[in-house]
Amino acid sequence: AREDFTPEAIPNFNDEKEVQRTILYVFEEIPKLVASASLGQVYKARLRENGIAIHDDGSARQMSGSSHQVAIKIQRPDVFNLFTLDLFLLVTYGKVADKVFSILTHQIPYHENFLNGFASGAFMELNYHHEAQNQIYFRENLQSRFGGNNDKHNEESSANRWLRWPFFRGHRSNSSNKLLPKVIVPAVFEEYSSQKVLVTEWIDGIPLAQAPKEQIRELIPVGVELFLCQLLDIGRFHADPHPGNLYVTRGPGGDPTLCLLDFGLIAHVDENASTYLTSAILNLLQGDYESLIAHDAKRLGFLPHDMDTTELQPLLKKILKEGLVKSGSNLHDRRRNLMAISNELNEVFFRYPFSVPPFFALVTRGLGLLEGIALSGDPNFDIFKASYPYTSRRAMEMFNISDYGRISRNLITLQMKSSY
Repeated sequence: AREDFTPEAIPNFNDEKEVQRTILYVFEEIPKLVASASLGQVYKARLRENGIAIHDDGSARQMSGSSHQVAIKIQRPDVFNLFTLDLFLLVTYGKVADKVFSILTHQIPYHENFLNGFASGAFMELNYHHEAQNQIYFRENLQSRFGGNNDKHNEESSANRWLRWPFFRGHRSNSSNKLLPKVIVPAVFEEYSSQKVLVTEWIDGIPLAQAPKEQIRELIPVGVELFLCQLLDIGRFHADPHPGNLYVTRGPGGDPTLCLLDFGLIAHVDENASTYLTSAILNLLQGDYESLIAHDAKRLGFLPHDMDTTELQPLLKKILKEGLVKSGSNLHDRRRNLMAISNELNEVFFRYPFSVPPFFALVTRGLGLLEGIALSGDPNFDIFKASYPYTSRRAMEMFNISDYGRISRNLITLQMKSSY
């Protein structure tokens, strides 16, 4: 190790042996603090040529390869004990809320299960080995679904994979016939990572929310498709989609490119849930509220399977149609419309056995984030219209081909409306 490179140079982390081992033998310069978060801090540094990888059991291995700039995420000391207390209090609140709501309403208790699901995922966020595997999964699956010139990706070491860009809805370069990416996920350097240290490819860029309006308008449709792809196809969903985790960088051709970051908190969406969600979103966009309420809402867990929805349908139809779909892109209209139907909302939540699936809050949060960023670049952006093309294509893959004509007609009508 370099004599001038001491663990004390990394503030707040000089008591963690695991972090000390990684810092001393892997990097050729003192890492520079670039960001802070609740669970850890992010540093920028450069890998040493032929550095030494130190494993969790204390064993060492000489690595071969050239020097690259990397991002280093280091977990804060004692965060596990503090985090455990917070989650315990949160789940306790869920238990109390279920008891109160069961007395005052006809709701099915769901707060404890919802918060337990969040707590389980949050605990996994403390293990950077788990985050590394999530990031590798997203990188490989996004590439495999949307094509690209990276056939040998799975055969390369992580130290060399940084040169390869995973492809999402690739487009042709103006100067060559190569397929260029629209979304990237940074490569993971597994050999230098551990349970409390995560080393990944460094990506230069800015948060999408801070990008010029023309770039936001260009990239938001890609972001919507990226969001829906996770939800309806790949089986894992980025459950922490705040603005700092969606960056704009420059791809190999110099074009603006989305970069998805931070894979510590991931929600799993099983095949059945993906199928039901696809059907629900499609029925919502096409105005088939009867099927949405009578079938999709039950299969997704919002309503009991044996419930007669005849009485409930008019209420929910009014909420969905007037509170969401008719409001379009205007958030003020949507807020005003939802307030106007507040009586109907209260009746649904207090009178009927309504429940909220654990993943649904994450879904609405992700869509809300994308919509908020999109509206800053395009005041006329409509999240519902933007969601229809991918959802309809996905539905045609999953469901009977006989639905093709109806879906295609609705898609054409929606696209014609949005062009005026």
